[in-house]
Amino acid sequence: MSDVKPRRRDISAALTRTAVLDAARTLFISKGFETTSIDEIARASQSSNGAVYHHFRDKQEIFAELFRTSQASIMQTAVAAMPSDATAWQRVEQATRAFLRSYVDDDDARTLLRQAISVLGWDRVRELDEELSLPLIRATLTEAMRTGEAKPVPVSAAADILFSVYCNAVLVIAAGHDPGRTADDVETVIVTLLSGLRADSERPE
Repeated sequence: MSDVKPRRRDISAALTRTAVLDAARTLFISKGFETTSIDEIARASQSSNGAVYHHFRDKQEIFAELFRTSQASIMQTAVAAMPSDATAWQRVEQATRAFLRSYVDDDDARTLLRQAISVLGWDRVRELDEELSLPLIRATLTEAMRTGEAKPVPVSAAADILFSVYCNAVLVIAAGHDPGRTADDVETVIVTLLSGLRADSERPE
């Protein structure tokens, strides 16, 4: 019996945290981070200001959690686009295309991304993206080099450079008036750049 109340408190706290995040996401997307107050988040989540601050230090921390979740979803889409029966290089290209296209299909992700640098700062955004993206980039490049499909360049440097390219690419898509057309242009550029890493890129046709 003594374990029941703590479990109920844990469940209640988790539900409150989720309600706060859901409310904040709706408000940040519909009216923007700067014009959204903690009071509004509390009202929309049917919580008290104290409950909001119990789970999050400030409004910026709420945004960081939402942005991280959004980016993680994008990365899951990229990983899902890498079929196990494809070659290592095909997985690189398919993941790249899926990653870029995810921002075309997800209006909310684009909206959060457009606000992320002004809210969190470039260093924090890069830190979150590194946590989610760099391991996958390094792993796919390493595998492509191991199978001989990619040129034997320094993996760490190549992954860091590609990571920077991807970060800037999605910012271009998020800022574009026509995300679909912008993504087409960005994809063309990135696939062309990636082709320079292919082991057969200098072979005659």
